[in-house]
Amino acid sequence: MNIAGVVILYHPDIQLLSENIKTYVQGLKQLYVYDNSETKTLGIEEALSKLHPFIQYHYFNANEGIAKRLNRAVEDAAKNNYDYLLTMDQDSSFKVGDFEKYTSQIQSAAYTNVAQFGVNCQPNLTISKEQPEEALTLITSGSILNVSLFKKVGAFNEDLFIDFVDAEFSYRVIQNGYINLMFSNIILNHALGKLVEGRSLANFKKTLRITHSPIRVYYIIRNGLYLLFKAKGLNAIMKKDVLRCIKILKNDLIYNPELVSVYKNLFSGIFAFLANKMGKK
Repeated sequence: MNIAGVVILYHPDIQLLSENIKTYVQGLKQLYVYDNSETKTLGIEEALSKLHPFIQYHYFNANEGIAKRLNRAVEDAAKNNYDYLLTMDQDSSFKVGDFEKYTSQIQSAAYTNVAQFGVNCQPNLTISKEQPEEALTLITSGSILNVSLFKKVGAFNEDLFIDFVDAEFSYRVIQNGYINLMFSNIILNHALGKLVEGRSLANFKKTLRITHSPIRVYYIIRNGLYLLFKAKGLNAIMKKDVLRCIKILKNDLIYNPELVSVYKNLFSGIFAFLANKMGKK
């Protein structure tokens, strides 16, 4: 498969990053490593050079958002005549043998109208099926973009900076008549947030809840409101999906240990939406 890959970093743990990259790098012809950290991690270039000879590390000395780095990666893949681009987060990895299985399944069928392929990042919630199925959205990590169709769908929205970048692109895939295809039998190990323990308001039992950093609360509410009220062409199903994602914040509003900062960022995000302030906070 004529495929490159990109993994986007932000203050990574080098050992964990190296272990994650090992689960997919052998199936790539090139891996771009784009570092969004404000300061370079000591020893990272040396560590990456030991993993594979075709890893290219780029340090930008600034965090300019995931969308901008993804667009750069697609440009680089196109310049080097790659047909596909794997997009990964630093904290994501594949089960042993799954990446090879993933690319093999894509190659075995003639998918001419699939703009991006994706995998199962919630195996506890998603039933594994042998046949791939169309999906409304795919998360960035673990997705494989069709480079030629990417140009027709359009670039990732850099105004969003981070949250909803993948969802907004997925919606446009469908709006342009193409398909998001998910392989639920391919498992991606991926951290969706920070788990904290809290008591249920219904029965007072202790449960684990997914929470986010306060700054992510800002981007989730601002970008979610943007998609609901200002994005063009979203149908009722897409808007319902946006609302579902926004509702995830309820855990932060109750259980997040940084509650004061969470509420500050929540209102700041709402005001930013009203003021048409997009991009980086």
